[in-house]
Amino acid sequence: MKHLRDFFSVLNTKTKRTQVAIAAVCMLIGVLIVTQLRVHQTASQALQAATESDLSQIVNNLDSEINALRAEAADLRLQLFKIERASNDSGAILKETSKNLDKLKVIAGLTKVDGPGIRVLITDEDRLLNSYDLIDIISELRNGRAEAISINGIRVVIKTGITQNGGNIFIDRKSVSPPYEVLAIGDPEALHKALVIAGGIRDMLYPLPGVSLYINKEADISINAMVSKNPE
Repeated sequence: MKHLRDFFSVLNTKTKRTQVAIAAVCMLIGVLIVTQLRVHQTASQALQAATESDLSQIVNNLDSEINALRAEAADLRLQLFKIERASNDSGAILKETSKNLDKLKVIAGLTKVDGPGIRVLITDEDRLLNSYDLIDIISELRNGRAEAISINGIRVVIKTGITQNGGNIFIDRKSVSPPYEVLAIGDPEALHKALVIAGGIRDMLYPLPGVSLYINKEADISINAMVSKNPE
């Protein structure tokens, strides 16, 4: 009997503890519900008690915050636009710089050039032509916007020296003799017109005995890069 009483006593104790725990939880839930209701009620009463001036101030404050957020968003969009533009500009600058570098290499004769142009064959049976005649031909081709020029396989650039010693003509100290083959890359029509223009180089060479000038327009001409000079 004693053990049975002890068992019921423990059972009653555990039951009471469980009931107390459940009651505490229910009380806590109730407090939370009441607190939430009071908060809503207080807020509602505050709004109801607010004057028209107070409500107007609240609206103005909200408008100010919205405008500030809009201004910040606009500023961020502007910064993003500037970053994207700077990135695009950098790409464009690099592209243009690379393009200009390629042009400079062509002008300096550092790269091989392929493209449409003209092939000019100049005969000189009596060797009447001099260095100035070749210089005049080059000048006319440059006026026709030639991108690259060569004479008898020698690349001609701005610094190329064309000289004469007696009856011998030299291009960068290399002797050349007729017939002269002149290649020029550019617009074939423009280059052709530059050589046949009235009063131009063709009219000047035509009267000379044994001198003939033949011009052919070609779709594909190749001019090699300038051969590097060995250091003296």
